[in-house]
Amino acid sequence: MTSRILLLISVIITLLIYLSIGGFDNLTKQSFSSFYKGEKDENFILNLNTRIDELLNLNSLSASELNLLAMNLLADGYYDQSYKVLNKYIDVYPEQIDAEIYAAYAEVQYLINDLSFNVNVIKNLEKSLYLDPSNHKALTMKGLYLFSQSEFELALKSWSVALENVDSEDQKKSLILVMNTALKELEIKKNNSK
Repeated sequence: MTSRILLLISVIITLLIYLSIGGFDNLTKQSFSSFYKGEKDENFILNLNTRIDELLNLNSLSASELNLLAMNLLADGYYDQSYKVLNKYIDVYPEQIDAEIYAAYAEVQYLINDLSFNVNVIKNLEKSLYLDPSNHKALTMKGLYLFSQSEFELALKSWSVALENVDSEDQKKSLILVMNTALKELEIKKNNSK
């Protein structure tokens, strides 16, 4: 009987020690991971917002966990949630922000802003390009901005550098398509100025 009580007490103490060292955070992370990978029903977005808020309140999230979560949310089209996670990442780990994060942050702001540019989008694109002048995502978006400002030659330059730095054939085809559109606009502009 006493050995069972000692065993029960040791299990309880072990459990308490585990939970006090971050076990609650680990349990929350694990349940979020299974939730995020689960089937997406009509309540998914509502639950996703709640779960992300819970997750962001944890103090034990690493930069890589925040990065991975933000990029997955962005890729899955959950832009508001990705923006929220990127904000947390930038606030908590400002020394670890690289060109990719600034480019993703600019992209998600652009998408949330109904596919239009604002000062914050441009600022984050410039930060990305300052850290990595060959970042294809930032260059592509900068080209889109320049194109929207009828700066077709500058847009072409930006997209040319981006084209040299993309890996996938789909990205290359997309860049060539927008570059052809800019070339046509330049031709129209040239003909109109005669």
